[in-house]
Amino acid sequence: MKRFYLLFSMLVSFATYAQLDTPAAYQVYEGYNLWNKQKGDTAYVFADVAYIRDYPDTDGNLLDSLTHGTILHITSDGYNERTIRGYEAPWHEVQYEKNGHIKKGFIWLGLLALGRQVDDQGNQFIHGLLRYEKPSEYSGNAYICEVKYLTPDNKLMGRSHYPVYRNGQTYTESKLLPDMGLEGLQYIHRVGFYGEACGIPTTHYYLGWNGENFVDMFSKSSVSDAGVSYYEEKILFPIEHHLEPGLIIKDIVQGEIIDYEAEELQYSETKHRQKYSWDGKRIRLKE
Repeated sequence: MKRFYLLFSMLVSFATYAQLDTPAAYQVYEGYNLWNKQKGDTAYVFADVAYIRDYPDTDGNLLDSLTHGTILHITSDGYNERTIRGYEAPWHEVQYEKNGHIKKGFIWLGLLALGRQVDDQGNQFIHGLLRYEKPSEYSGNAYICEVKYLTPDNKLMGRSHYPVYRNGQTYTESKLLPDMGLEGLQYIHRVGFYGEACGIPTTHYYLGWNGENFVDMFSKSSVSDAGVSYYEEKILFPIEHHLEPGLIIKDIVQGEIIDYEAEELQYSETKHRQKYSWDGKRIRLKE
């Protein structure tokens, strides 16, 4: 009888612990998103101000607020996917340090940076999503991506944004390039939104940083459709083509299969070249 009571007590304790660990009201998120954050990962706040709550929803009590650049540690799986700012993302429990104290709470994933790059001085380039804009007769499925330049102590030095036309892309990565031979720039910040399936494009967006402001540049895309057709854009900077200062080249190649039944597939290719000029302050498309 004692053994039965002990076993029963252990089962009740285990069930109680499981409920406390993952309450029934916490719906586990099983989808995928651009952030791809997992338990144990490090993340950074992207929003100007991000709220920490005691429950994974906007109904949760407000515990704290954090500013952009704050480092966080993801301590839970994703819960309770919610649509805020027009796009969906789950909530995660996070741990962070503030005023010398270790704190924890829940944050909506959409408030975190999608990526972060650091320059030689410790300054940070972070990018994230601002909002979703519904399609109109003039534009498609646009998400507004913003890039911020922060000092090592998270002071904002500059920001810029541009539309990103998402259509099934599954992840994003950023890269910090040198000036690539463009006088007047310190860095070029490149963000890529990657499509891993046939017919889903991969697009890279470029922004220049001149030491004071971001400079709008251009984008490049590539897509392949099950080996039937392909489209690719390639960017060549002065440091790569060695032709003339201030010249940027975009080479475009489009291919389509000639004969679907041929033993060895061959493609018909069309090529096109666009040229951009850099005058030390801005980029223009040359006619």
